[in-house]
Amino acid sequence: MIIARAARPVLARGAIRNTRLAHGHPENTVYNNMPFDYRNPKTFAVKIVAYCSLGFAIPFIAAAYQLNKSAGADA
Repeated sequence: MIIARAARPVLARGAIRNTRLAHGHPENTVYNNMPFDYRNPKTFAVKIVAYCSLGFAIPFIAAAYQLNKSAGADA
């Protein structure tokens, strides 16, 4: 009940109604509702496979680098 009373002045001022304009987001229309372009399915597939492959490979690359670095110190 106390929270509802505290929210009344904010709602009365209209601060919540204007938040969409204040943040400057584009309209959510067709092909404009994602932060990436997926109009060409083949290009999108190549990009998503490259992104996921790189994300999967980073730990293995880091482990190989650390192992090679420690092996170089012994020589």
